Amino acid sequence: MEKKLLKKSKFAVTLYVISGLLTLYTVYMLYSTITYLTNYFSQYGTSFMSNFGTAIGYILTQCLVYLVYAILVFAAAKIYNEVRKANPDNYLSEAESKAILRAKEAKKIAKAEKKAAKASVEEAQATEEKAEATEELKEAEKAEEEQKEESEK
Repeated sequence: MEKKLLKKSKFAVTLYVISGLLTLYTVYMLYSTITYLTNYFSQYGTSFMSNFGTAIGYILTQCLVYLVYAILVFAAAKIYNEVRKANPDNYLSEAESKAILRAKEAKKIAKAEKKAAKASVEEAQATEEKAEATEELKEAEKAEEEQKEESEK
């Protein structure tokens, strides 16, 4: 028996994207907070490590909220997908699955044809360049022969 594929939900994808964006924002806030604290402590002649306890508290205050939101949104997307699995209407039908597989195969074939066409164009260009080089070589040899004939006269 084939494993049935769950239809993609725009809502779930949106939740995953929001979760990713929140994670990126968490990293940005972590960087900007550490930069701010380093500059702040250096302005007052102290170091980051000498005020480590205060710094950690400030960093957590600034960054932890976004990390928690990212985790919650990701968990909501996972839960939403699990709930959707309970409804058989959310699965792709056999015809839809076959159509998707045919479309993927068509893309692979088109990509292979494009690659073959590109290779044949490159081969034709190489052959043309060789012909031009051969022609130039013949012209150069002919010019040398003419120069020898003129120098002998």
